[in-house]
Amino acid sequence: MSKVNLLSQIVANLQEETTQEAKYDILSQYEKEAILKRVVSIAYNPWINLEMQNFEPKRMGKKFGMSIPKFLHIIDDIIDDKFTQKEKEFSCHMAMMHINETEASLFVKLIKQELDLGLTDETINKVWPGLIMSYPISYPSAKDYKSFDQFPAAVQPISRGLRVNIIIHKNKVSYKDKLGQDIKGWKIYDKQFINLAQGNNTVFDGHAVVSKGIEIAETDNQKVLEADPKTIRFILWDVIRFDGFTKGEDTRVGYNWRHNGIEHMQILAIDKNKQPCYDLLRADLVGSQEQLEMSVKKMKSCVIKALDGTWKQGTDNSQIIID
Repeated sequence: MSKVNLLSQIVANLQEETTQEAKYDILSQYEKEAILKRVVSIAYNPWINLEMQNFEPKRMGKKFGMSIPKFLHIIDDIIDDKFTQKEKEFSCHMAMMHINETEASLFVKLIKQELDLGLTDETINKVWPGLIMSYPISYPSAKDYKSFDQFPAAVQPISRGLRVNIIIHKNKVSYKDKLGQDIKGWKIYDKQFINLAQGNNTVFDGHAVVSKGIEIAETDNQKVLEADPKTIRFILWDVIRFDGFTKGEDTRVGYNWRHNGIEHMQILAIDKNKQPCYDLLRADLVGSQEQLEMSVKKMKSCVIKALDGTWKQGTDNSQIIID
């Protein structure tokens, strides 16, 4: 079987199988196929955004055209931000004129980021360790707060709603849930978050809720997703540098700096964001176990955060949730 037909056949086989075990067997069989590994990486890397979802090819390849590897440099250049939108579309149209008919539809799905092989990150990483980083979300630990001794600390009431990351990278905004899935329909808030980020590549962490006036009207995840975008409000409690976020850890600054950073950003953006779509989750500052007990008793449901605690993916032992 030719390399052209092989890649298309592997993709078809992966899409046909319904269990991760069967998909793993297929990937394992062809793990040395570099082009398969590259295609999977492009399709499943959470940090690749080609912005070509609206691309409509004028031609779907030709009978004796070239294979996909000849055109992956176009995707690399798009990832590296070397093209304007018009240049991206022109390059992809040119590729579609010269690619082979067998792989044409596969290439279109790849550049439109619509290639679904039904794979989980775990299955991919079992075959190619570390190829796909799981989405970096951080959670407080559930250990007994009476043993907490990382003072000074912040104590915040538990925020409820749809967990959301607002990611600002190269002055472009995306909204992702805790699984890294894109949330559509909130572009009306892009300008506000670009203003808030002050030109930095930044990730805001918080909850999205449905508001009615100054009150929170709804926190149920599905109802938030289905709500009129104009009713959405964001409760922010953290800001992480983009490069640290994508690595799953940032040891450069503690929570005190990050929380104060949002407050400082709010002040700097106040002239541009006259009716901000976001609020900062406030905190009590405590310096002893006695003060901590008083805050916990007052709030009942809360999160304790060591002020010098750095951000990392997964369970954060510098934070404790009480609910």
